[in-house]
Amino acid sequence: MPTIYDVAKRAGVSTYTVSCVLNKSAYVSPELTARVLVAVKELDYTPNAVARSLQTRATKTIAMLIPNIGNPFYANVVRGVEDRLRKDGYSLLIGSTYDEIPEQNRYLNLFKARQADAVLLFVAPGGEDDVAKLVNARKPVVCVGRVPKSFEADSVSANNIQGTQLAMEYLIARGHKHIGIVTGQTTLSTSTDRIEGWRRTLKKHKLACGDTLIEISDHTEAAGCEATHRLLDRESSLTAIFASNFPLMTGVVRALNERMLAVPSQIQVASSDDSEWLDIFLPAITTVAQPAYLMGERAADLALQRIKDPDRPFTKVVIAPTLHPRG
Repeated sequence: MPTIYDVAKRAGVSTYTVSCVLNKSAYVSPELTARVLVAVKELDYTPNAVARSLQTRATKTIAMLIPNIGNPFYANVVRGVEDRLRKDGYSLLIGSTYDEIPEQNRYLNLFKARQADAVLLFVAPGGEDDVAKLVNARKPVVCVGRVPKSFEADSVSANNIQGTQLAMEYLIARGHKHIGIVTGQTTLSTSTDRIEGWRRTLKKHKLACGDTLIEISDHTEAAGCEATHRLLDRESSLTAIFASNFPLMTGVVRALNERMLAVPSQIQVASSDDSEWLDIFLPAITTVAQPAYLMGERAADLALQRIKDPDRPFTKVVIAPTLHPRG
């Protein structure tokens, strides 16, 4: 494998000149620059990223943790992050935590060892402590989707209260008066915000909004299915259910199918998170579309800003969702 010394020898220049050309860290004449680039191409030389990071104290890599890459919402957030970082010459490292604290911490330690320049993450339920340590150590961290409750940090999220209110107003306008909600763990801001939006709208219309209409679940289809069965065992007269995200929505629909309850004629389902394939999905599901790609772009922007200016005030970006009615 060729080294920087081989490139310097082939180009007839010093290793310092090669480094300046490759890192664009100092002016080098067009003639010498051309000689270095020709030598790099002829030798098929690839700069040693580790050695470069020791010199520049930057690896040009940013790490990201998401709950599950199989979820279309998270995949679209990642696309937004990656496309934005590419413009500034950064690469992205990705890990899925499956909302488990040990996995989150394992990846955080790995990213630290890899010397990632910043970390973007959906904080695992109950997993704020180790993320707070990074922020307190002045490491560039951006919380995506889930705003931390126990510490201040840069964050990008959708307005989940507003989004849930949009869905609830839609359901109420269609005549529903007994509406339940299946949501994630209340240690997450997304869950508490969606419960708040659900409750505010029901109170506004003087409809029942007691705790028996709320079912807390892990963010998986299987858990969502079990939660829906528990909810219907308590509240058999429900006419509509709002699901907090995509996996929970599929669990809700599965439970309704198992009970031979037709959607939407017997129970209507609405959900946060959207996907293009839901346009051809039966039964038709009305969704609150979170701007996933834009959230990713803005999160990457915040990370790059934090890298350039570690002392800048924390920024909270909140993006408005939209309702996508179906059926």
